[in-house]
Amino acid sequence: MGEQVSKQEAIDYAKSLVGKDGMVLIEDYLDGEEFSLQAFVSGDALVEMPLVQDHKRVFENDRGPNTGGMGAYSEANHLLPFVTEAEKNEALEAMHQTIRALKAGGVEYKGFLYGQFMLTRHGPKLIEYNARLGDPEAMNVLSLLKGDFTELCWKIIDGKLDASNVKFEHKATVVKYIVPEGYPDNPLKGIEISVDESKISNAGAELFYASVSEEGGRIISGGSRAIAVLGKGDSVGEAERIAQKAVETIGGKVHYRKDIGTRELIEKRIEHVKKLKGQ
Repeated sequence: MGEQVSKQEAIDYAKSLVGKDGMVLIEDYLDGEEFSLQAFVSGDALVEMPLVQDHKRVFENDRGPNTGGMGAYSEANHLLPFVTEAEKNEALEAMHQTIRALKAGGVEYKGFLYGQFMLTRHGPKLIEYNARLGDPEAMNVLSLLKGDFTELCWKIIDGKLDASNVKFEHKATVVKYIVPEGYPDNPLKGIEISVDESKISNAGAELFYASVSEEGGRIISGGSRAIAVLGKGDSVGEAERIAQKAVETIGGKVHYRKDIGTRELIEKRIEHVKKLKGQ
């Protein structure tokens, strides 16, 4: 399913598929914390990006239905508070094995590989791959990328990708998405969202437009994730304060999660992993 769901939701989903078209579904419920590991790939070469944790649930404290992602954060050390270097490397090795298997099968993949992993008591487990960058995770990591992104893409195409080509700032990031009221089940569409780009800039944040259109100088929601703001700082706390200050300047019948990047929520994730590991 590739989403954060409860054990009962996973069981109900499995039961709904058993017997359809002769299908027998075998699943293992994974209890843990999800994290995103993205990489640039060019044949045998794979260069990792900083780890990111997305937040799928629409409401604070991970309540409500799943969404495309309400926001994400990354740490200045390019890990996450609950993921060790060894655990990250284990997930990275799975990605290396994947591109080696592709090449052995006659496919020299060039592009982006987005791995979604679950950190369990038995280490990281792969949930899914995407042959693209993550949303919102791309905003977190590409804001830290040093150098020219277009030149990097050409190096991927030309088979000249190397770790020396790719450098990231050692800064923390927090992204918060603004969505129309009712999202994701019954979102308001065609509503005006007020955006003052100068206030967002003055807050020190970056602005990203998504599912919106411009009509007569007005920003109109398309019904999905509408606008994202990104804060960057020496710590997640600093990045969160910047993002929160910026998101508060956006008006309309909209919703966003205030808790993404906050110490309280991150501590819950850390304690969850410690409990799983029996620490």
